[in-house]
Amino acid sequence: MGQVLEQKCDGTMESQTLYDLALRKINANKFREALNHLIEALRIAPSNPVYLSYFGLCLAHVERDYSRAIRVSKQALRVFSKDPMLHVNLGKIYKLKGSNALAHRQFLRAWELNKRHPVTAVELTRMGIRRPPFIRFLSRRHWANRCLGVVRATLERRLVGHRQC
Repeated sequence: MGQVLEQKCDGTMESQTLYDLALRKINANKFREALNHLIEALRIAPSNPVYLSYFGLCLAHVERDYSRAIRVSKQALRVFSKDPMLHVNLGKIYKLKGSNALAHRQFLRAWELNKRHPVTAVELTRMGIRRPPFIRFLSRRHWANRCLGVVRATLERRLVGHRQC
């Protein structure tokens, strides 16, 4: 019994070390190397939601396999939905895929979980504040909303520039 417990602890420490290495690689934008470390960490601890979430993020960056990356990240969220970083990672995947509305929704969920979470604040700031569509009963992508939105943005920029003179 003591040997089994020691082996589990060794595995946990080893997987944590691999995860730490992967985080350093992610922060250096070396997603392929991080993916390899996360694969090894998941061999040791296959159901760890944090490892799964970062694995999904690396998949999206390296292989552009967005459907699999989203599936893995959602699996992590089913295990532990209270971690804002897991929502941020899913949001980043959606952002890479080009689904900005879904990305924004995930960042907001992370923000609701922890309003002091710095990564969430950064991602929300990067996305900017989305105003409602010009014609609210039409979709955001409808041609009328797109054209009117461009006109509105142009006029606002000119008005703000004119006031500063």
